[in-house]
Amino acid sequence: MDYISKGHGMKILCATDDIKYSTELVLFMKKQIGDFEIDVVNNLTAIKEAKLEEYDIVLFDLTLKHSNFKFIKDNILPFIPVILLTQTHDNNVEKIKQMNVVDYIIKNSNYEQIAKKLQIIDYFKTKQILVVDDSKVATLIDVKLVKKCYPFAHVFTAANGVEALVTLKEHPDIKLIITDYEMPKMDGKELVENIRLEHDADEIAIIAISSNTNKEVAFNLLKVGANDFITKPFVEEEMMCRIDNNVRNLILIEKIKDMAFKDPLTNLYNRRSFFEQAQKLVALARREGADVTILMCDIDHFKQINDKYGHQTGDMVIVHTANVLLKNVRANDLVCRYGGEEFVIFLYDCPLEVGATIGERIRKAVENSKIVDYEHREIQYTISIGVSELGEHSLEEAIKIADDKLYEAKKTRNRVVWQ
Repeated sequence: MDYISKGHGMKILCATDDIKYSTELVLFMKKQIGDFEIDVVNNLTAIKEAKLEEYDIVLFDLTLKHSNFKFIKDNILPFIPVILLTQTHDNNVEKIKQMNVVDYIIKNSNYEQIAKKLQIIDYFKTKQILVVDDSKVATLIDVKLVKKCYPFAHVFTAANGVEALVTLKEHPDIKLIITDYEMPKMDGKELVENIRLEHDADEIAIIAISSNTNKEVAFNLLKVGANDFITKPFVEEEMMCRIDNNVRNLILIEKIKDMAFKDPLTNLYNRRSFFEQAQKLVALARREGADVTILMCDIDHFKQINDKYGHQTGDMVIVHTANVLLKNVRANDLVCRYGGEEFVIFLYDCPLEVGATIGERIRKAVENSKIVDYEHREIQYTISIGVSELGEHSLEEAIKIADDKLYEAKKTRNRVVWQ
């Protein structure tokens, strides 16, 4: 069954009559994961009366009074995915394996295990998975397993390495690749080698699988950049645990990078990370002959806003501007807080004229919007934008040209200059 995501963050229904457990779990989740919301019900009637469509997932305690597998199958699974909480690793496990649930977690383990599992499920609301195998049967088995364990994930498939590279290029949000080794046209080893030319192991996790028991196969795949290797046939729990471990690493590394490379106020790229990412895209643009446009943006009369309304309101204006910029560019465009009230946007595969049109759209969006600050004061402001094309210039030269255009725009303000 395909379940529908409710958006970023998780709204969780915890079904348990263990008051101590639920209280500690809710406190832990609120402390560790701020954007997760948990409601608790303590009997089967309350579950039936709950609006399950409002939740992302159910944590169901198998020790709940009068609970049974039939109740879960008939009243919950048709509407919402389930993680089962079991008291011990006992006979229930074999019955659980026959249920189409996301996972089961031993209750006496720490709450962090539940939090990590929920974070991974939430991660795959916006990230995607690619399964690569020339066997249609094997592909269906892998996709079914992935969709069961990560119910909101969008899973793409490819029959060989060549198809996989095309799919990866078309869908940059793919963060996990499960690939077979022996395939026509391009095998798993060559696929991993090609992926690692563009994406490091901390950007995309690759789990290679093969029925070949020769240890050199595993060694060679790991040596060229696979994050993990599993021999077929594998136990379902083994695959799920390997995926969880690798994706947890991706999430942790992303958080570390965000702390190092993101502006804490706007969550946009900071100047350092912008140049790191943009230089990679410049190299790609050179190889593919793609157009690149640079937009330099500056909030008009920002000092006056700070002086009149205070720095807290000034911060609100900066955050509002960042949100307007993000809403008016593509998801894979780079938006950076360049410094103070100045922003830079890197538009890949975008001709100069189109970039200027985007700049004008941004200018109008800012001009026509307003914010209400913490003292309920309405504030309207404008933005000026300079636009340049990369062409044969270096990234630094293109930014300097855009900055010169911005200087021209600032003479009259609320203007886009590109010619």
